Amino acid sequence: MVSLVIGVVLVAGVWVALTAVTTQAPTKVHPFSLPRLGPGPRVTVPLVGEGAHHPVVLTFFASWCTVCHSELPAVARVARQAQQAGDKVRFVGIDGNDAAASGMAFARRAGVDFPVGRDYESVIAPTVFGVQGYPATVFIDGRGDIVSTVRGAISVSALRAGIARLDRTS
Repeated sequence: MVSLVIGVVLVAGVWVALTAVTTQAPTKVHPFSLPRLGPGPRVTVPLVGEGAHHPVVLTFFASWCTVCHSELPAVARVARQAQQAGDKVRFVGIDGNDAAASGMAFARRAGVDFPVGRDYESVIAPTVFGVQGYPATVFIDGRGDIVSTVRGAISVSALRAGIARLDRTS
């Protein structure tokens, strides 16, 4: 019985650690570029061109991720609302460890209209952002500093709060 309780406590602790919001001392994003999921130019972070020096909400997802099926449509709605409101924040998606056709179909069904990079081997999330698993959301200010990271599903209220924090820091 004691070992069962210890096991449950350990699993709960791991779950909390994996789904927690991590607010950290500002860390610069290591620049990267990925092929775009679908037609168009490569997806680059930090943003270049018109989006340069804008805050970014970076969302990691995959078509095989069951939690992503409820999270990504909500992220896409918030992204559209932010764009319609004239908010400075830009959204970028990273589809990881997915076949291009599956990732593209999933992003379309979810209503994603922001750029999505294709990270077929899921290298960017763990090596650049220290994120293991999907979904994950990273908030990057206009200076290219990582402000916070959410491991696991993000609620709409937490997403909006993160955007508001980015607006204050940029």
